[in-house]
Amino acid sequence: MQDEIGRYTEMASHILQTHTDHEMVALGDLLPNELKALKARLQRVENVFLTPNQSSSEATPHFCRHGFGVARLCVSERRSFVAPRACPWCTWCHTAIAMRATRNHSTTTTTRKSNTLSTPCLSPCNRDRTGDLCGRRCPTSLCGGAQASQEERQLVTTLVEKGQLEFIGGGWVMHDEADTSVYATLNQMTLGLQFLNETLNVRPRHEWHIDPFGHSIFMAELYSLLGYTSIILNRVPDSVKQQMRADKSLEFMWRSPFSGREIFTHVLDTSYSTPALPAFLSLEVKVAMLVAICKEKLGWYMTDHVLVPFGNDFAFQNATKDFASMDEIVDAINSNSTAYGLTIRYSTLSEYMDAVLSAGVTFPSRGGDFLPYIACSPCEATLCFASSNPCGVADSFWSGFYTSKPAQKLLSGVQDASLRALETIRALSLFLGNGNVEEALVLAKNTSAIMQHHDAITGTSFTESYNDYNVRLGKALTAGDEGTSFMKAAILCSASPVTYTLSSDSVSVLSGLTEANIAVVVVQNTLPHDMLSYVSVQLPQDVCVQVLDAKMATVGSQVVGSMVYFVVQASAGGMEVYYMKKASCEEQKPVGDLAQFSISNGAIELNFNATNHLVGWSSPTSNGSHSVEQEYIQYVERKAFLDFNVCDGTNVYTFVPQLEDTLVLTPKKLHTTITANGPLVWEVTQTLNSYLNNSIRLFKPLSSDFTDQYSNFVEWQTNIGPLPSDNASSFTSSFRTDLSTDSFVTYSNGIYPMRRTYNSSILLQGNTYPLVGGAHFDGASPQTTFSVLARRPMGVAAHGGIMEIMLHRRLPILFDPRGDDDSVMTDSVLLGFVSSGMAQPITMATSMSFTSPPTLHFADVHVLGLDLLDVHQDVFEVAFRIINGGLQPQSVDVGAFFKLWDILAIQETTPDYQEVHENFKGDDVTVALNPLQLRSFVAQIKTNQL
Repeated sequence: MQDEIGRYTEMASHILQTHTDHEMVALGDLLPNELKALKARLQRVENVFLTPNQSSSEATPHFCRHGFGVARLCVSERRSFVAPRACPWCTWCHTAIAMRATRNHSTTTTTRKSNTLSTPCLSPCNRDRTGDLCGRRCPTSLCGGAQASQEERQLVTTLVEKGQLEFIGGGWVMHDEADTSVYATLNQMTLGLQFLNETLNVRPRHEWHIDPFGHSIFMAELYSLLGYTSIILNRVPDSVKQQMRADKSLEFMWRSPFSGREIFTHVLDTSYSTPALPAFLSLEVKVAMLVAICKEKLGWYMTDHVLVPFGNDFAFQNATKDFASMDEIVDAINSNSTAYGLTIRYSTLSEYMDAVLSAGVTFPSRGGDFLPYIACSPCEATLCFASSNPCGVADSFWSGFYTSKPAQKLLSGVQDASLRALETIRALSLFLGNGNVEEALVLAKNTSAIMQHHDAITGTSFTESYNDYNVRLGKALTAGDEGTSFMKAAILCSASPVTYTLSSDSVSVLSGLTEANIAVVVVQNTLPHDMLSYVSVQLPQDVCVQVLDAKMATVGSQVVGSMVYFVVQASAGGMEVYYMKKASCEEQKPVGDLAQFSISNGAIELNFNATNHLVGWSSPTSNGSHSVEQEYIQYVERKAFLDFNVCDGTNVYTFVPQLEDTLVLTPKKLHTTITANGPLVWEVTQTLNSYLNNSIRLFKPLSSDFTDQYSNFVEWQTNIGPLPSDNASSFTSSFRTDLSTDSFVTYSNGIYPMRRTYNSSILLQGNTYPLVGGAHFDGASPQTTFSVLARRPMGVAAHGGIMEIMLHRRLPILFDPRGDDDSVMTDSVLLGFVSSGMAQPITMATSMSFTSPPTLHFADVHVLGLDLLDVHQDVFEVAFRIINGGLQPQSVDVGAFFKLWDILAIQETTPDYQEVHENFKGDDVTVALNPLQLRSFVAQIKTNQL
């Protein structure tokens, strides 16, 4: 197992060097270096396609454009195919023939039956799961593995129909709300709801979200969009919960401030466990205890109905015994209900909600989120205790998990980006039914969904689960690469016997580079607009390359250390082919032993003082010059009096620094080296100690008017780890600016802006919030914004012009190995001083490839998911979600997404694509999007290429 983990970890380290959110770089096999002959043959031919059953005197490469205007290098196959398509871009370019799945198709029903999970598992596979897909057996994982018998299915269906069994929630997991992205959350909800719909024709109406460590405002938006009636919460800050009890507001209408949508919300008054009724007590005592508990709870709500949870973690291991015991208590109360003043019944959540919502009560309305979470405030001695200071009341905030296990958080985001690329190429190429690709897609979706669990992405799992998650991520990344490689017909279609494979492991591929061959580099742009961006590819040691475009013309590039940087232009939603040729190394010699100096890319100038600390920043969009300083800080944390005590001291959940032991790691004199000085990249590297160094990187702007991302942002890369194990500690990077502010903005789940005001009455950990995608704060006039954009979740706090982000944690705590993280992190954030009018971090983050999740955007409208659902008689169903990320209403021509295809109809649906809101005919569909409004669609399209 450890060898397998090590293998996937090593593989993932290569992937991290090349995968960004909207640029997926893959390298193909090495080609013979017949450059002159190739250059003459590789002439772009517009709209000319060689059909697979045409003969050709030789396998001649062609450049062709169709669909979304993607440049693709294809080589015709000299063979006949069943049902060939006209363009080599299609799946028939490969030697295996992709089967097309067919299913019942409807455009008028209000509940959709389409489901990609079942697509590969149709006849003959669905009969005995031995059917053949593309020359291989149908994968068991796609067909459901060990399936229930027909009798078992009928029993479950009957129980559901009678109301004896109810599905609530419906997602693949109970997802975390702080560290997850909108994209990944929608994916896991869609996966679960599609499964329930396809398997049992069931759709939940209530969400049971009682264990995530704090609650995000996105939940009010999400579940109202899904059409749910209610959501049940639990982990709101304890001080808030106590106030809710006092004013009977544990039930309220949770309102999204962005769309105005709201959903009925119930907060559990204590916890999600059965009230403590010890088995050794007599029945009479247990009855009296439960009656007293219920009457106390009744005083905290506005109706005469009380919800009492029955169960807990790992409960019902002996369900017969549990129910028999509770039956005695319930029967005893109900047989004398007049005397006790109440009756008790076993109830589904729907029965309780129906009773409450029909009680004629007007519930209060509230907005906002419930972060950060604190479990005990003030302390209840039965829950939290220590020797001298029970519970540590005011300081055990659950803000540590925003950063815990950072390497796995980053890898999870990379896997989401890989999934996004796989979905996009599959949807845009209308590639459906091939077993290899479908298996890769299912594995990628399942893994992404599992990683959103509130003990996965949070970094709070135990070692065995943590290792298993890493293995799953590694397998999903490998499968995603193989799935994209299988669709290499979209880019490289080869005549036998030559074959091409694509790999994101650039080091392995380029290690075989010689004077006699060249490497193929394929860059995928998952954005629905043209991309102009820098791409980096990791090189083997002592290997340098020359980069060529598709016409074999030299592309400007620069080797810095082990990376080669070059500019890529790629069409919307498309791919571009580049080549790498071995070249002599002319790497710039590093310059060290520096005094006062500056670096500039022509737009941004960074100034360093005589001790080599960053002190100043100026750029055309920063409203003048600004002072900026950076420090790395180590917070030594207080260990709990008792291990596993989540209410006192630090652990993977909480962040409890002993502020008197805070250490500034940045030395008075920094050892600094200029490792790159143009013409494309400027880089300064600084070493602080044996486990900490950083690189500051500028790129040559790609626009003359300084409006591109490289004119506004600096890349700050930190390499940290393994951390010292002598103390439980968290490590942060602090940026001190000359902007004065007491509030800052984070983006819930990477999209929804939440203004945070620093509360000086509580400690740093209570003012730390999740950073997903980006955070910023504004200065005084002239209006300037300081923004930090991140690729993976982490904690952030800001106050008085200082923004502090938590990079890594190591918590060697006896009997709780979860926090003893000895991983090495190499990760970057982007820093920017920009005019406040430009401060749209969601857009900027997307443009810079640093947003998590990967989003597509054009103007201020973003695409959150693009998925090919189904095909029936040459009519394809392509699903997508769009959101307005700007501050102004937008009108969007939905039909423009598929302008080169014939659109038969478009349906507006719930975000999981299962329930239809409205049917549109034809392609003239323009919809309005209010700021931050999310809408979902399924388009039925027909392509003339078939």
